[in-house]
Amino acid sequence: MGGDLAPAEIVQGGVDFAHESGRRVLFVGRPEEVEPALAGADAPRSLVEIVPASEVIGFHDTIRAIRRKRDSSLHVGIRLVRDGTAAGFVSAGHTGAVMALGKVLLGVIEGVDRPALPAPLPRRGAGYTILLDAGANVDCRAEHLLQFAVMGSDYARHLFDVDRPRVALLSIGEEESKGNDLLYETTALLRRTKLHFIGNCEGNSLFCDVADVVVCDGFVGNVALKVAEGLAEAIYGMIKDQVTTGSLLNLLGGLAMRPAFRNLKRKMDYAETGGVPLLGLKGVIVVAHGRSNAKAIKSALRVAAHAEERDLIGEIGREIGGLRAADGPHR
Repeated sequence: MGGDLAPAEIVQGGVDFAHESGRRVLFVGRPEEVEPALAGADAPRSLVEIVPASEVIGFHDTIRAIRRKRDSSLHVGIRLVRDGTAAGFVSAGHTGAVMALGKVLLGVIEGVDRPALPAPLPRRGAGYTILLDAGANVDCRAEHLLQFAVMGSDYARHLFDVDRPRVALLSIGEEESKGNDLLYETTALLRRTKLHFIGNCEGNSLFCDVADVVVCDGFVGNVALKVAEGLAEAIYGMIKDQVTTGSLLNLLGGLAMRPAFRNLKRKMDYAETGGVPLLGLKGVIVVAHGRSNAKAIKSALRVAAHAEERDLIGEIGREIGGLRAADGPHR
């Protein structure tokens, strides 16, 4: 029920995933709205099921409304994961509500203070740079950034197949002397771990093959992410304007470059990655973009399936447990 294009595109994406993977998909929401969408989506009835939920948490709902709507699609869906009925939950709805309900209904992994939201950023060459936290935690302590580094490394290793992820702290300079007290304290903690910590990196390195995991607090991370999204859209728009409103030579050059532009747009398209798991929860929850179409939802479901199949939750628990055993709990 969440997202700008719900329920039709959400349902179509789930149906496409069921066809592709052969896995069952549970659609949580108001049956009177979900059933017509299923009827128009060529759904394999043996692989889909509607789980009724009478309420919907909207993007403008307050915390009080979130607590009151206990039969919302978010409540019901996350409880399916908690109770073992579902392997994972995907939502394109209210991210703050998903985070809050995930913490309340699933709980966090022992040793994790705060779940984190990663953001895979496409970079030159192959692969992605994973930025976290991308907005879930505005104010952080050094131990929180340490936990983000561990969880981001597990995410890169198990969902992006990076053997030994390089971890960096986002700072105003590459030198260790550049930064603030939070970064100095985090650096000291990271150097005592087995993570492949390479030091600081600057914002202009996010789209280069410098680090695989870049750690920061959620305030900085969200600003960096939104700047990156806006810049990408602006550059694409400016190139399009030059091609369509410029000279005949520009037009011919644009036509010749169309395959390259198409490949670049595909790499930068959020629908390709679909969604990201909330790292640190005791269950798989994947947050998709609010504008998600069917392709993005199918990709997000694929992320959830991979996270469950590769035991991402268990791996994070073991890594965090190792930190606690070696150095005691960080609080």
